[in-house]
Amino acid sequence: MHVLIVDDEPNIRLALRDILEDEDYAVAEAADAEAGLAAMQAGRADIVLLDVKLPGRSGMAVLSEIKARWPTTEVVMISGHSDIETAVEALKAGAYDFLEKPLSLPKVRLVVGHAAEKLALWRQAQDARQERFRPMIGSSPTLNEVRSLVARVARTNAAVLITGESGTGKELVAQQIHAQSLVADGPYVQVNCAAIPHDLIESELFGHEKGAFTGAAARRAGKFEQADGGTLFLDEIGDMDLAVQAKILRALQDGEFQRLGGNETLYARVRVITATNKNLEREAEAGRFREDLLYRLNVVPIAIPPLRDRREDIPELARHFLAEFCIENRREQIRITDAALRQLVRLPFRGNVRELRNLVERLAIFTVGSAIDADDVEAAVGAHHPEVGIYFTRPRPLGDAKDELERIFIETQLALNEWDIPRTATVLGILPNNLHRKITQLGIERPRRRGGTGGDEGADD
Repeated sequence: MHVLIVDDEPNIRLALRDILEDEDYAVAEAADAEAGLAAMQAGRADIVLLDVKLPGRSGMAVLSEIKARWPTTEVVMISGHSDIETAVEALKAGAYDFLEKPLSLPKVRLVVGHAAEKLALWRQAQDARQERFRPMIGSSPTLNEVRSLVARVARTNAAVLITGESGTGKELVAQQIHAQSLVADGPYVQVNCAAIPHDLIESELFGHEKGAFTGAAARRAGKFEQADGGTLFLDEIGDMDLAVQAKILRALQDGEFQRLGGNETLYARVRVITATNKNLEREAEAGRFREDLLYRLNVVPIAIPPLRDRREDIPELARHFLAEFCIENRREQIRITDAALRQLVRLPFRGNVRELRNLVERLAIFTVGSAIDADDVEAAVGAHHPEVGIYFTRPRPLGDAKDELERIFIETQLALNEWDIPRTATVLGILPNNLHRKITQLGIERPRRRGGTGGDEGADD
């Protein structure tokens, strides 16, 4: 535990440091409000001992800022006899306790020890909550950026809009925000807006009264009611009907809604997180999404990177999915070789992490022996390609079908050869100039690196 002492009296700081370091706390000091806040910014303390009277800004002002910016930090106020009334106000403002001057060192030990115990128990509870949800696998810089943003926004009430391609794991990010939030003890309710017919989405979200429509045999609570005191995750929000968007806006602004077929105004305290794979700004410009709702939802945007922007995570993801599959199916653990992992890293996963997971499961089922090798991956790639599965069943002109199969094949070979044109041309048995011509004719685009020009990409996370 890290303790920060903010007091303008050097002797008090020294006495507190000595006793707390004897108890194995890591201790930092600050002589005024600004130095205290700077210390918090530099190396966030778990517990702060804060004097009520400080030069410049008051201890009460510092308390308010600490609880706003670092709400899990426990603050113990230090006050003189004449400051008792202020100390009581500080308790109402979120302080954990207060110490009265002259300080009793045994009481300091006791109060700080209780605060540390409370924090330790809270962290254990947080760990238990997080185990309810699947983790975000990977240690790439882009995914770590997402984790950092999740940690910063989770313990606020700000609306979060998660964007990313299909299969990137937007729902995992929503779950992690809930697990780290102030309402983590409350319910977590998820709704896929794209999977519910437009004429039923209002009933699904707000509930209905008996007889509200044909088949409504009884009153039913909607998702807003079910999520009261917790988090409501609206996935694929871009597919929601405009009429329902207006009611969502009202529920977000006032916490008010009515069941379908009812007149009673209901209230729910809900943290709403939304996600989409669409560009909502363009949808709003086209009149398919309410601009005012977009502003309400998009307070904190979190963009989930595709797998092509974090290829270094593919081996870790593959191993995780393989171990998970073997455990779920009570099978002896299967190993995946380094050569197989290198083959996976080169593949154009348009379906992102979801597609990688499906391929690993298929490999686990059909691989003979105790290890998945590069040959197994190569054999599975053709059947795994998302467009090949529907290639022979979707009706269209023969010429179009030939072009499509040629495009899929060339794209795959380019990805496997890291967009090395001469090498790919050799594999295909054609001249590099002819390969360039084919790429242009078939409209094949080289995937771009994030923040750069070209690169060996083609996978989606």
